[in-house]
Amino acid sequence: MDAVIVREATKEDLPSILQVAIASYEHTFAAFNTRENMDAFYAENYTLDKFIAEFDEPNSILFVSCRNHQVVGFIRLRISHEADEHLDGKAIELQRLYIHPDHQGIRAGALLMQRALDYAVEHRFDWIWLGVWERNYKAQAFYAKHGFMRFSEHVFQMGDDPQIDWLLKRKLSN
Repeated sequence: MDAVIVREATKEDLPSILQVAIASYEHTFAAFNTRENMDAFYAENYTLDKFIAEFDEPNSILFVSCRNHQVVGFIRLRISHEADEHLDGKAIELQRLYIHPDHQGIRAGALLMQRALDYAVEHRFDWIWLGVWERNYKAQAFYAKHGFMRFSEHVFQMGDDPQIDWLLKRKLSN
């Protein structure tokens, strides 16, 4: 098996990252949502223009996992103040961690998570936090394995369907 490498993303990676995002999202959420809500979500959030704008957003960074020079997963970190009232200190949000369904089980997610944790510690963040759908049990188990604990929840709008995301946090040691 060829090794998985993690590196900082470039703008040239964005079309591949978008493909991974859609494939992963379909695999995880299509069975639980209407086609209309999935398509509405993609139209608003998963376009190349949107990903380019996010790439250029200050205080954010994107890492990719690659196998055979192919992007198979990605992780996006950003400064977001949504959880500030719950966290004492400097926090960074893990906004997305997606692995293409055809490449799950090759440690691409674990390697991306480790890179994100290293980045957060290197930049002296006290906390890393994220939102995960209350019914995404596989992701919840992954995050628990990496030391994340639930601290709150918020509404995540999926088309016309308000859904609940659990907010998870992990204290970082600097």
